Amino acid sequence: MSQNLTYEKSSTNTRKIIQEGDFIIIRRQDASRLVQVDKYKAAFLGKQKLFLGGIIGKPYGSSFEVKGSDLHFVDPAKSRFLCSSVAIAEAQTRDNRFLVDDGKSQKLTKEQIEELKTGGVSGEQIVENLVENSTTFKDKTQYAQAKYLKKKQKKYINHVIILEPTTRLLSEMYFSQGPLKICNLRVDSLAQMLAMCNVMSRGRYVVFDSCFGLLTAAVLERLGDSGCVVQVYPGPGPTSSFRQAVYALNLAQEQLKKLLVGLPVTEAARLLLPPSNEVINHDKHVVPKITGDSKENSVEVNAREEAEEKDEFTSVVDMKDCEVEDKYESQANKSAKEEAKADRKAQRMDEQKIAKEILAVKNMDGLLVVSRHHPTNIVLTLLEFLAPSRPFAVFSLYQQPLVDCYRKLKDKGETLFLKLTETWLRSYQVLPDRTHPAINMSGSGGYLLTGIKVEPLQTHKKS
Repeated sequence: MSQNLTYEKSSTNTRKIIQEGDFIIIRRQDASRLVQVDKYKAAFLGKQKLFLGGIIGKPYGSSFEVKGSDLHFVDPAKSRFLCSSVAIAEAQTRDNRFLVDDGKSQKLTKEQIEELKTGGVSGEQIVENLVENSTTFKDKTQYAQAKYLKKKQKKYINHVIILEPTTRLLSEMYFSQGPLKICNLRVDSLAQMLAMCNVMSRGRYVVFDSCFGLLTAAVLERLGDSGCVVQVYPGPGPTSSFRQAVYALNLAQEQLKKLLVGLPVTEAARLLLPPSNEVINHDKHVVPKITGDSKENSVEVNAREEAEEKDEFTSVVDMKDCEVEDKYESQANKSAKEEAKADRKAQRMDEQKIAKEILAVKNMDGLLVVSRHHPTNIVLTLLEFLAPSRPFAVFSLYQQPLVDCYRKLKDKGETLFLKLTETWLRSYQVLPDRTHPAINMSGSGGYLLTGIKVEPLQTHKKS
């Protein structure tokens, strides 16, 4: 996404009021989506069309009731999802042994419920009517009543919450929409990478990111207002969504220019080659002779394959990243697009120049890698830019690529404390007298290879 298409932000990120141009997360029950606020453009949450003009000027975390396609602010003093007039049994004086699920406990028919919905009756009133016309509700236990209310509220009360995007919320949203889109990088795996690399303010980090910029956004969130991130991406140029999560944090443009620069992995590899290992191609560009054990493990092949595969994953939200040339557009619009494209290219070239100057010092504080393909050569290349005694972390959905990387690093002898671990997470429901592990959980959160770079051992010949 081009930076000139994003709205200008204030110099600080302390605001808590929704503004036009902000990226927000719309959440309804278990569904959530990232959108950019535009009062003239509709957003979709599932199949429902929503106009966001009513949320501008309201604080983050506010609840809104959906009426048609419009969002109406709900007073915080009002109960958002619970029916206050419905009394739940206070004491556990009954059980469900005599309840029979024969489908006859509800006096209201489907036609009558539909009439209430089409007649403009609020969701809370519909739930109250369902409770009043239920012949078994009063005989249920306290927990069964709460479960019944939660189920009916989820079905009939159409409320949404507007949340300010954070790394945790973005990670959970992406993972729920499709784990493979972010290489199965779960929030706990992301947290481990940040902890293992000691990401903190004023640090300088190299990030190779293949998951919508989620890892880059997490590092930027930790840095605050001081530090540096060199985002290395595959291919000759960045894809349209390579910083989607970064822009979603609503950081000021000045802050992004100060903290974040980008560089293709092939350009980073060129910095490590001596002048004698360069040739001139037909286009009069300097091209390095990158060698490797095999074609599959070369940095350029990995970068090209990763760029091709990333094109298959479409963006979750319309970030206005790419602009399509239309032969029926006016000449003025075409020239404006060409000028904007030239500006983006110039800005990208400036970023690459700064990134090369930073990496040439070889004094980075940490390396974080999330790659869709074999990470060995990428890690071996980027590890050269780290200062001694600095940590690194490599994440992969599969174990074997990290095993190969582990062996290469061991043979090279420039790393210590290499550890290959599998991340595992299980959620718990925490309620009075009902605390237990969640029934559903993800099988694996991927694998993590961590270690510390050291100076290579100097071998001396015996005289």
